[in-house]
Amino acid sequence: MSILKTVASACVVALAILAAVPSQVLAQTPAPVVPVKLVLLPYESPGSTDPHAVAISQALSTELAAAGVAVTSLAPVDHLEAVTNAAKICADNAASGMLVPEGRYEQTKKVIPAPFVTILRYPTHVDFRLDEIGCDGAVRWSTTTTGDEAPAGAFSVGNLGSAVDAAFRTAVQAAAKARASASIPQIAATTAPAVPASPAAEATPSSYVLVPFEQPRIADPRGPDVTHSLLAQLQQRKLDVKVGTPIDHFAAVAGAQQLCAGSGAQAIIVPDVRVEQSSMTGRSHASLRLSLLSCTGSVLGHGAAEADMGQAFMGNFGATVVAVSERAMGPAIEQLFPIASK
Repeated sequence: MSILKTVASACVVALAILAAVPSQVLAQTPAPVVPVKLVLLPYESPGSTDPHAVAISQALSTELAAAGVAVTSLAPVDHLEAVTNAAKICADNAASGMLVPEGRYEQTKKVIPAPFVTILRYPTHVDFRLDEIGCDGAVRWSTTTTGDEAPAGAFSVGNLGSAVDAAFRTAVQAAAKARASASIPQIAATTAPAVPASPAAEATPSSYVLVPFEQPRIADPRGPDVTHSLLAQLQQRKLDVKVGTPIDHFAAVAGAQQLCAGSGAQAIIVPDVRVEQSSMTGRSHASLRLSLLSCTGSVLGHGAAEADMGQAFMGNFGATVVAVSERAMGPAIEQLFPIASK
């Protein structure tokens, strides 16, 4: 009997050990990792005439792939519009979010006197920002990088555009590496498309908050001047507009309710401008776009216009940025607020 009891006791112990193994294995099994697949919006916008935009998009796609970040590229689309439709874009592409690039560049002329010769330098600076937008339209990660080139010599003026491209490549590469090394909580790609509020159902707003052109981490020294000019032109048309604090423009979508509540406004104006330059002719070109958001983050309308200045501006790029932007403001406002412009 003692032998039987011993065997029985051993069986009980063995069964207990076997029963405990699955739970131990499960406890040590890591949680399933959600595959990270992102949608990449091109740098260029629809109808863009920016001679550097396509190269920037191609460089970004190449650098992200080299850094191991899986992306699916879309055709050019209005960036703010895409953010408001983030849920649908995620669902259509089985993605967990979107990468949205933005940037600016400036190129100035610097004359350096020297014995028997005058040295010309063309300092070229770019600011590049890459935002990751979640399927809920909220900004969940952002980085800003820079690039600088300084071509010199009388013969360099004929190919200053290559300096802009080179500076952007430096900034883009740094941004791609930053995203690859970032630890960002991912959301499974099963987010159902949100049903946007119908613009027709929105009450016509009578007061507005203007999101400034200048944004955190993008060192645009002319942003405040362009914002002031736009505010003046809006107020000249008897529109009730006040300026908010600088924010990431894409954050206005998810934070629309807070923006309205904090300013007492009924709608949000989000501006965007890109200024291009020609090193050979001195031509300056501005593409300006105004987007109107409701306090729920839906798009109520757009106004867009372009403007040119033919005068050389290599010696004072900043002043020309403001001047050419101002030329585009009137037509853009008239599109967005046709009644107020009469």
